Amino acid sequence: MYEIRPESVKSFITDKNIRLPRFQRKQTWNEKKNFELCISLFKDYPLGVTIVNVENKNGINIRWLLDGRQRRNALVKMFEDPENIYLWAKKYIKFQNKSQPDEIREMFWDMINEYVEYDEEEQTVDQTDENDNDYDTDNTVGVESDSDSSIENTQSSGLDFLLDIILMIHNKRKNYTGFSRPFDLSKYVQKLPYIESNDGTQILSSKKLKTFIDQYRSEAETINPDTFYSFVDGRMNITNADNLKKYINDKWEQIKYRIYMIERLDSILSNSKIGIIEVKEILFADSQKIFNIINTKGEKLTAVEVLSAKPSWNVPINIADAPSAMQVAVADFYKTLGINVDKSIVKWDLPATLLKRIGENFILQSFDTSNTSDLSKALTYGFKLLSGIWENGIKKDDIDKLSKDKDIDWLYKYESLVSDLQAMLSVIESCPYFKFFKSWHTSIMELTNDSIALNFFIISYKEWERKGKPKGSDGNTKPFVKNCFVLWDKLIYEYLTLKWKGSSDSKVGKNIAELPNTDFVYKPVSYEEWVRLLEEIHDNYTVFGETIGIKNMKPILYHFYCMKSIIGPDTDYGIEVDHIIPQEVFKNSSIDSGVQHSLYNLGLLPKKENISKSNKRLNEITDSWLKLQIKKYEFVEEAEFNTYSNAANYQQLFDAHYELFKSTFDDQGERGKIIFN
Repeated sequence: MYEIRPESVKSFITDKNIRLPRFQRKQTWNEKKNFELCISLFKDYPLGVTIVNVENKNGINIRWLLDGRQRRNALVKMFEDPENIYLWAKKYIKFQNKSQPDEIREMFWDMINEYVEYDEEEQTVDQTDENDNDYDTDNTVGVESDSDSSIENTQSSGLDFLLDIILMIHNKRKNYTGFSRPFDLSKYVQKLPYIESNDGTQILSSKKLKTFIDQYRSEAETINPDTFYSFVDGRMNITNADNLKKYINDKWEQIKYRIYMIERLDSILSNSKIGIIEVKEILFADSQKIFNIINTKGEKLTAVEVLSAKPSWNVPINIADAPSAMQVAVADFYKTLGINVDKSIVKWDLPATLLKRIGENFILQSFDTSNTSDLSKALTYGFKLLSGIWENGIKKDDIDKLSKDKDIDWLYKYESLVSDLQAMLSVIESCPYFKFFKSWHTSIMELTNDSIALNFFIISYKEWERKGKPKGSDGNTKPFVKNCFVLWDKLIYEYLTLKWKGSSDSKVGKNIAELPNTDFVYKPVSYEEWVRLLEEIHDNYTVFGETIGIKNMKPILYHFYCMKSIIGPDTDYGIEVDHIIPQEVFKNSSIDSGVQHSLYNLGLLPKKENISKSNKRLNEITDSWLKLQIKKYEFVEEAEFNTYSNAANYQQLFDAHYELFKSTFDDQGERGKIIFN
């Protein structure tokens, strides 16, 4: 006898009548699996099904949890202490205490895009970790601004809210976190109920603080400074009432945000459902058997593998009519996979091999298809690129439409497109700016992100097509390549100002839709806009008030070098971002540590030379070749080496490089000449 029904997650984790049978596996979930459950919860995805055996004992229903212990344990930890979410995220995303908020945002969304395959054509159907021997059905949970700034952020989407929690708690210290710090009332009361002693150190316990906040929420009719003060007054011995009131008023926005954060987390747990299979009056042996049946290890499928099983993508292509290049590409693809397909070709094979057919280019990074992760990405981008060009969007719905589009002659239209894309890339690469860009052996995707690269590729093709597919000395060739530069310049600006954070598939579709109504692909970013941004970086080391890291600075560095017509070094060792005044020099000074990562203290050096330079001050460098590289790539004359070896003189370096950047972005400078000449 059994019943299948949904249950509130909160009631499931707070039910005191749930018991664990002896045969349950030990707690085996790690931070990775716990955080993947967070993703499913905050994205409102199914949390799987648990099995409960109900027994009536003395009129009380005792619920024995046959399956779902790992999941329940993680959910309980989320409910009791939001700091657990942060600790799991830190381990899973791999950021550090010193990581800046923009770095965490970038890493977070990269992780979301990779794990959840956000806004892609399909979701992973089974998130089983094949390397985990302690498997149970909990492995199926994932089927598919600094938060202090505004209370309005509590209305953000689930994943944005998850990121808000992480950023709020970030910079965890030994005795407090970003969550608990505003509640440090120790100067005004004798003993806080949420203080614990750890090896003699008094710490603010986020778990006890969460209980304290829950008690306040349950008793206060309204959430405001007065009711909060009264609540504190009723539970603690206040030593300085006036100062405590002032502190609460001063910190109220931060305190209120954390209260509302707990309230929203509670609401998510209350409104989310988990499936319950409730069995009654079964033997103990039957309980064990049910548990063993449920815990059958599954095979993880990627999104592109799911697509390959859909009938609409398995329509055969006449192999006799297929060009030899297509046949070779498909045959090589399946040879790499170790699969025998009897030389047949189906519709799915064409987007799957699109990137291979196009060849290496400066837009998309090179993929090592012998690597499973790289192979999956290459396949995904092939589908998105084709969908963006033919269906004007790259979301999963657009890709689904692509497979069912009856107006597409897949054999000849596809082959023509491959040829067109190769021709378009040759035209763009004929532009001097992009020649210099290509010499640096990087790609738009590596410098920014996947969506920006796809956006550039698709929009450029649409513009090239609209201008009549110009080549060589065609009169539309020069306007087209100018537009490509304008587009890239705009995308760098948007990337630097965090307008592409998160999943941006819908933004790509919007940009495609707006293209036919524009003369330029985009109205160029004005010189005044660039100068305001360059000036803020110079004065405050921020962009629109946000502290940003070196990763965000890389596109503008490469952009600057290419506009200055500097050829990338001929090296097999790669390129690295160098601190002109070494970081160690700043660490040994009293200067704000944020200064060292300023754009105006960064330069691009060949990796071999950067290793040689290491943490040396400029006046400690004796190698004449290295001196020439520093002069060429970092714009520092040897006569200035002594000056810029002293951290106290950093402002002189920053001023000089600020002026250099500003003149380059001027309408009369290199950037202006490319756009307006």
